[in-house]
Amino acid sequence: MRRMGSVVCAGLVAGMAAAGLAQDAASTAPSLAAFDEEVAVCRRVVREYCAIVQKLAPLPVADKDQQAEGLRLLADARKQWAAIQAKYAANPPAEYAKDKTFKARLRDFGNALEDMERALAAGDARRSFLTCGFGCSLFVQMHEQNGLNYALDKLFHLRADIRTTEAVMKTQGLAGVRPRMATLLQKRDAALLAPPPFASENPKAAAYAAAVYELSRAMDRLALAVAAGDVKEVEEILANGLTLVNKPYGIAL
Repeated sequence: MRRMGSVVCAGLVAGMAAAGLAQDAASTAPSLAAFDEEVAVCRRVVREYCAIVQKLAPLPVADKDQQAEGLRLLADARKQWAAIQAKYAANPPAEYAKDKTFKARLRDFGNALEDMERALAAGDARRSFLTCGFGCSLFVQMHEQNGLNYALDKLFHLRADIRTTEAVMKTQGLAGVRPRMATLLQKRDAALLAPPPFASENPKAAAYAAAVYELSRAMDRLALAVAAGDVKEVEEILANGLTLVNKPYGIAL
Protein backbone atom coordinates (compact mmCIF):
# COMPACT_ATOMS: atom_id res chain seq x y z
CA MET A 1 0.00 0.00 0.00
CA ARG A 2 2.82 2.35 0.87
CA ARG A 3 4.49 1.65 -2.50
CA MET A 4 1.22 2.22 -4.37
CA GLY A 5 0.72 5.48 -2.52
CA SER A 6 4.20 6.59 -3.55
CA VAL A 7 3.43 5.77 -7.20
CA VAL A 8 0.16 7.73 -7.07
CA CYS A 9 1.90 10.65 -5.39
CA ALA A 10 4.67 10.62 -8.01
CA GLY A 11 2.04 10.56 -10.76
CA LEU A 12 0.25 13.53 -9.25
CA VAL A 13 3.51 15.48 -8.97
CA ALA A 14 4.39 14.68 -12.59
CA GLY A 15 0.92 15.72 -13.73
CA MET A 16 1.14 18.98 -11.80
CA ALA A 17 4.58 19.63 -13.27
CA ALA A 18 3.32 19.00 -16.80
CA ALA A 19 0.34 21.28 -16.20
CA GLY A 20 2.70 23.93 -14.85
CA LEU A 21 4.91 23.66 -17.92
CA ALA A 22 1.88 23.94 -20.21
CA GLN A 23 0.70 26.99 -18.31
CA ASP A 24 4.14 28.57 -18.53
CA ALA A 25 4.26 27.87 -22.26
CA ALA A 26 0.83 29.46 -22.73
CA SER A 27 1.85 32.51 -20.71
CA THR A 28 5.00 33.04 -22.79
CA ALA A 29 3.22 32.62 -26.14
CA PRO A 30 2.76 35.90 -28.01
CA SER A 31 -0.73 37.36 -28.09
CA LEU A 32 -2.99 36.73 -31.06
CA ALA A 33 -3.71 40.46 -31.27
CA ALA A 34 -0.02 41.30 -31.61
CA PHE A 35 0.47 38.65 -34.28
CA ASP A 36 -2.62 39.77 -36.20
CA GLU A 37 -1.51 43.40 -36.16
CA GLU A 38 1.96 42.63 -37.49
CA VAL A 39 0.43 40.49 -40.22
CA ALA A 40 -2.06 43.25 -41.03
CA VAL A 41 0.72 45.83 -41.43
CA CYS A 42 2.40 43.56 -43.98
CA ARG A 43 -0.86 42.78 -45.75
CA ARG A 44 -1.62 46.49 -46.15
CA VAL A 45 1.60 46.85 -48.11
CA VAL A 46 0.63 43.83 -50.22
CA ARG A 47 -2.79 45.40 -50.80
CA GLU A 48 -1.10 48.53 -52.19
CA TYR A 49 0.92 46.34 -54.53
CA CYS A 50 -2.20 44.40 -55.49
CA ALA A 51 -4.03 47.59 -56.49
CA ILE A 52 -1.15 48.41 -58.84
CA VAL A 53 -0.77 44.98 -60.39
CA GLN A 54 -4.54 44.67 -60.90
CA LYS A 55 -4.39 47.71 -63.17
CA LEU A 56 -1.31 46.38 -64.96
CA ALA A 57 -2.73 42.88 -65.54
CA PRO A 58 -4.91 43.71 -68.59
CA LEU A 59 -2.22 45.84 -70.30
CA PRO A 60 -0.24 44.31 -73.19
CA VAL A 61 2.93 46.00 -71.88
CA ALA A 62 3.49 46.90 -68.22
CA ASP A 63 3.95 50.53 -67.26
CA LYS A 64 7.58 50.65 -66.12
CA ASP A 65 7.03 53.19 -63.36
CA GLN A 66 4.08 51.27 -61.91
CA GLN A 67 5.99 48.02 -62.25
CA ALA A 68 8.89 49.52 -60.31
CA GLU A 69 6.54 50.77 -57.58
CA GLY A 70 4.93 47.34 -57.30
CA LEU A 71 8.35 45.72 -56.95
CA ARG A 72 9.34 48.25 -54.28
CA LEU A 73 6.21 47.42 -52.28
CA LEU A 74 6.83 43.69 -52.63
CA ALA A 75 10.41 44.08 -51.42
CA ASP A 76 9.08 45.90 -48.35
CA ALA A 77 6.43 43.23 -47.75
CA ARG A 78 8.96 40.41 -48.08
CA LYS A 79 11.23 42.09 -45.54
CA GLN A 80 8.34 42.48 -43.09
CA TRP A 81 7.22 38.90 -43.63
CA ALA A 82 10.71 37.53 -43.04
CA ALA A 83 10.68 39.28 -39.64
CA ILE A 84 7.25 37.78 -38.84
CA GLN A 85 8.47 34.30 -39.76
CA ALA A 86 11.57 34.67 -37.60
CA LYS A 87 9.50 35.86 -34.64
CA TYR A 88 6.50 33.54 -34.74
CA ALA A 89 7.32 30.36 -36.70
CA ALA A 90 8.60 28.49 -33.63
CA ASN A 91 6.53 30.46 -31.10
CA PRO A 92 2.96 30.91 -32.38
CA PRO A 93 0.08 32.47 -30.45
CA ALA A 94 -1.75 29.98 -28.24
CA GLU A 95 -4.64 29.87 -30.73
CA TYR A 96 -2.29 28.22 -33.24
CA ALA A 97 -0.41 25.99 -30.78
CA LYS A 98 -2.10 22.79 -32.03
CA ASP A 99 -1.63 23.64 -35.70
CA LYS A 100 1.32 21.49 -36.75
CA THR A 101 1.40 23.26 -40.13
CA PHE A 102 1.68 26.78 -38.70
CA LYS A 103 5.36 27.18 -39.60
CA ALA A 104 4.69 25.82 -43.09
CA ARG A 105 1.74 28.22 -43.50
CA LEU A 106 4.00 31.19 -42.81
CA ARG A 107 6.52 29.81 -45.28
CA ASP A 108 3.79 29.33 -47.90
CA PHE A 109 2.89 33.01 -47.84
CA GLY A 110 6.55 33.97 -48.01
CA ASN A 111 6.85 31.76 -51.09
CA ALA A 112 3.77 33.42 -52.59
CA LEU A 113 5.36 36.85 -52.12
CA GLU A 114 8.48 35.58 -53.85
CA ASP A 115 6.38 34.27 -56.76
CA MET A 116 4.53 37.60 -57.04
CA GLU A 117 7.84 39.45 -57.22
CA ARG A 118 9.35 37.07 -59.77
CA ALA A 119 6.33 37.30 -62.10
CA LEU A 120 6.10 41.08 -61.89
CA ALA A 121 9.83 41.48 -62.47
CA ALA A 122 9.42 39.36 -65.62
CA GLY A 123 6.64 41.66 -66.82
CA ASP A 124 3.86 39.12 -66.24
CA ALA A 125 1.49 41.30 -64.19
CA ARG A 126 -1.48 38.97 -64.67
CA ARG A 127 0.37 36.02 -63.19
CA SER A 128 1.58 38.20 -60.34
CA PHE A 129 -1.98 39.37 -59.65
CA LEU A 130 -3.39 35.84 -59.62
CA THR A 131 -0.68 34.78 -57.17
CA CYS A 132 -1.69 37.67 -54.92
CA GLY A 133 -5.24 36.29 -54.75
CA PHE A 134 -3.84 32.88 -53.84
CA GLY A 135 -1.73 34.48 -51.10
CA CYS A 136 -4.77 36.13 -49.52
CA SER A 137 -6.63 32.81 -49.55
CA LEU A 138 -3.85 31.28 -47.44
CA PHE A 139 -4.76 33.59 -44.55
CA VAL A 140 -8.45 32.70 -44.83
CA GLN A 141 -7.59 28.98 -44.65
CA MET A 142 -5.24 29.49 -41.70
CA HIS A 143 -7.89 31.38 -39.73
CA GLU A 144 -10.87 29.17 -40.51
CA GLN A 145 -9.01 25.87 -40.07
CA ASN A 146 -7.98 27.05 -36.60
CA GLY A 147 -11.50 28.08 -35.61
CA LEU A 148 -10.96 31.84 -35.87
CA ASN A 149 -13.90 33.92 -37.07
CA TYR A 150 -12.85 37.14 -38.82
CA ALA A 151 -15.11 39.54 -40.72
CA LEU A 152 -12.30 40.08 -43.22
CA ASP A 153 -12.42 36.42 -44.22
CA LYS A 154 -16.20 36.49 -44.66
CA LEU A 155 -15.84 39.53 -46.91
CA PHE A 156 -13.15 37.67 -48.88
CA HIS A 157 -15.63 34.86 -49.61
CA LEU A 158 -18.38 37.33 -50.46
CA ARG A 159 -16.13 39.27 -52.81
CA ALA A 160 -15.18 36.09 -54.67
CA ASP A 161 -18.84 35.14 -55.05
CA ILE A 162 -19.83 38.61 -56.28
CA ARG A 163 -17.04 38.46 -58.87
CA THR A 164 -18.23 35.04 -60.06
CA THR A 165 -21.88 36.14 -60.13
CA GLU A 166 -21.01 39.16 -62.25
CA ALA A 167 -19.22 36.86 -64.72
CA VAL A 168 -22.20 34.47 -64.76
CA MET A 169 -24.54 37.38 -65.51
CA LYS A 170 -22.46 38.22 -68.58
CA THR A 171 -22.38 34.67 -69.89
CA GLN A 172 -25.71 33.18 -68.76
CA GLY A 173 -27.92 36.10 -67.80
CA LEU A 174 -30.56 35.95 -65.09
CA ALA A 175 -31.05 32.21 -65.61
CA GLY A 176 -27.54 31.65 -64.28
CA VAL A 177 -27.69 34.26 -61.52
CA ARG A 178 -31.01 33.27 -59.99
CA PRO A 179 -29.88 29.92 -58.47
CA ARG A 180 -26.77 31.62 -57.05
CA MET A 181 -28.64 34.20 -54.99
CA ALA A 182 -29.35 32.07 -51.91
CA THR A 183 -25.65 31.29 -51.45
CA LEU A 184 -24.67 34.89 -52.16
CA LEU A 185 -27.05 36.16 -49.47
CA GLN A 186 -25.78 33.54 -47.01
CA LYS A 187 -22.24 34.83 -47.50
CA ARG A 188 -23.52 38.37 -46.98
CA ASP A 189 -25.16 37.25 -43.74
CA ALA A 190 -21.92 35.59 -42.61
CA ALA A 191 -20.10 38.91 -43.08
CA LEU A 192 -22.80 40.76 -41.16
CA LEU A 193 -22.76 38.30 -38.26
CA ALA A 194 -18.97 38.05 -37.92
CA PRO A 195 -17.51 39.95 -34.95
CA PRO A 196 -16.72 43.52 -36.07
CA PRO A 197 -13.00 44.12 -36.58
CA PHE A 198 -12.96 47.17 -34.30
CA ALA A 199 -14.19 48.04 -30.82
CA SER A 200 -17.03 50.57 -30.79
CA GLU A 201 -14.75 53.36 -29.56
CA ASN A 202 -12.35 52.92 -32.49
CA PRO A 203 -12.75 55.71 -35.08
CA LYS A 204 -12.88 53.07 -37.84
CA ALA A 205 -15.84 51.24 -36.27
CA ALA A 206 -18.50 53.62 -37.56
CA ALA A 207 -16.99 53.75 -41.05
CA TYR A 208 -16.85 49.96 -41.21
CA ALA A 209 -20.44 49.57 -40.01
CA ALA A 210 -21.66 52.10 -42.57
CA ALA A 211 -19.78 50.37 -45.40
CA VAL A 212 -21.16 46.95 -44.45
CA TYR A 213 -24.67 48.42 -44.22
CA GLU A 214 -24.32 49.93 -47.71
CA LEU A 215 -23.08 46.59 -49.06
CA SER A 216 -25.90 44.69 -47.38
CA ARG A 217 -28.54 47.02 -48.80
CA ALA A 218 -27.08 46.52 -52.26
CA MET A 219 -27.32 42.73 -51.89
CA ASP A 220 -30.98 43.08 -50.86
CA ARG A 221 -31.66 45.25 -53.91
CA LEU A 222 -29.88 42.70 -56.08
CA ALA A 223 -32.10 39.89 -54.79
CA LEU A 224 -35.24 41.95 -55.45
CA ALA A 225 -34.03 42.87 -58.94
CA VAL A 226 -33.28 39.23 -59.77
CA ALA A 227 -36.73 38.19 -58.52
CA ALA A 228 -38.35 40.93 -60.64
CA GLY A 229 -36.31 40.02 -63.70
CA ASP A 230 -34.85 43.52 -63.93
CA VAL A 231 -31.77 42.85 -66.06
CA LYS A 232 -30.54 46.45 -66.10
CA GLU A 233 -30.70 46.79 -62.30
CA VAL A 234 -28.95 43.46 -61.77
CA GLU A 235 -26.15 44.42 -64.15
CA GLU A 236 -25.67 47.82 -62.48
CA ILE A 237 -25.51 46.40 -58.95
CA LEU A 238 -23.11 43.62 -59.90
CA ALA A 239 -20.90 46.06 -61.81
CA ASN A 240 -20.56 48.06 -58.59
CA GLY A 241 -20.43 45.01 -56.31
CA LEU A 242 -16.65 44.73 -56.02
CA THR A 243 -16.36 48.43 -55.16
CA LEU A 244 -18.97 48.00 -52.45
CA VAL A 245 -17.30 44.96 -50.86
CA ASN A 246 -13.80 46.36 -51.20
CA LYS A 247 -14.78 49.37 -49.09
CA PRO A 248 -15.41 47.49 -45.81
CA TYR A 249 -12.64 45.01 -46.73
CA GLY A 250 -10.13 47.85 -46.99
CA ILE A 251 -11.31 49.41 -43.72
CA ALA A 252 -11.12 46.05 -41.90
CA LEU A 253 -7.60 45.41 -43.15
